[in-house]
Amino acid sequence: MSTGMAVRITGAALAIGFFRSAAAAEPLCVPFDFSRGSIGLHVNVKGVPLFMILDTGVDPSVIDLSRADALGLKVDRAAGGEATGGGDAKQARAFPVTLSNLTISGRPFASFDALAMDMGILSETYGRALDGVLGYSFLADKVVLVDYANRTVGVLDGPADAATLVRACGSRWSIPMRSYEGDSIPVVPRFRFGTASAPISLDTGSNGGIALYQSALDLPGVRAALSNEGETSYSGARGDAKTKTYLLNAPVGFGPFTLPAGEIVTLRTTKGSIDTRVANVGNKLFAEMKLKMLLDYRNWQVTFFGDCR
Repeated sequence: MSTGMAVRITGAALAIGFFRSAAAAEPLCVPFDFSRGSIGLHVNVKGVPLFMILDTGVDPSVIDLSRADALGLKVDRAAGGEATGGGDAKQARAFPVTLSNLTISGRPFASFDALAMDMGILSETYGRALDGVLGYSFLADKVVLVDYANRTVGVLDGPADAATLVRACGSRWSIPMRSYEGDSIPVVPRFRFGTASAPISLDTGSNGGIALYQSALDLPGVRAALSNEGETSYSGARGDAKTKTYLLNAPVGFGPFTLPAGEIVTLRTTKGSIDTRVANVGNKLFAEMKLKMLLDYRNWQVTFFGDCR
């Protein structure tokens, strides 16, 4: 069974740009499907119901190739390239496309750039048909509040619109929204592993918790805190892959938020570094902490709210 849906797709070689809407819009709050650990949203494209996940770790957005063709979207097959990401498949072809006429709960959104690719393997592992992924090209001009406890996503007019939604929260922690060079995934700079701390990436496309990279093993105390729990599989842009799982006998957290020792973590072959990230952290951990996460892409700020009544 997959413990991660982290799809990493780079469109740099395809010269993909991003559309930024100049006009503000009224706040929108909708429930999300968390039955499989990802932020699943029911959307419509050209009036056709689709199911997509919201993913801070994908750049740009993605739509299933067969869906794009059926909807009459213009797929540029002459400019295709290789998608990068998790999985063992040697090839994962992706093609530029403009995703237009998308609505969520009747609210229309401006067209944005995407890649069209076969999502069959991801759908099979996920357990239901996945029509696409709303990634950075969708998020880039938006203010989004993810409420893990109440399973809702808010697309807000501005950060001030979150005030009433987080009023009952007893703690908050803000950081600038930054990534490492050449990427757009948000990075939390001082994530704690026991007494050590290092940067991690914040990945709402992952239905797992903590996926350690090899560089995490060099952090003081981390290697000694791991107890082997076996092996599992995960899915990415290049299909399925195997990874080892461990019990982490050390508390983890960031800002004022902490979970006790005992988290099940995976160990990837990705090297990582303390200059970029030593781990990728997904929805499972944020849900365990019962956080509300305000992703303010307009002002490049991330704020976490906890201890919410």
